[in-house]
Amino acid sequence: MPSKLQRIKDGELRQSLEEAQAALRAGDYATVVRHSAEAYVELLRRQPELLQGQMALRSILFFPRLGVRLIQNQRGEPELIWDRDQFIFSEAITYFEFAADSLIKNGL
Repeated sequence: MPSKLQRIKDGELRQSLEEAQAALRAGDYATVVRHSAEAYVELLRRQPELLQGQMALRSILFFPRLGVRLIQNQRGEPELIWDRDQFIFSEAITYFEFAADSLIKNGL
């Protein structure tokens, strides 16, 4: 069975999360959060239907709020708000798993 990251079809997004995974192993948790959050935002940009109606509420509210918030700006685009720039392991892994699971679930 392929690993979770191997199940991500899009090469660019898979590479981003592979870099996040390497950063996780190196203890660079801020990089993990940055790569993971940006990958999720890219998913929302590529699948704008996730930001419409009930799906918008779900896509934004389920995003982890552990130092980075996701909003829908006035143009209706996803935007990250960084409340801080240092993270611990448990926060980093939460963002990483959320992004990886979301990409796989939505076929990217």
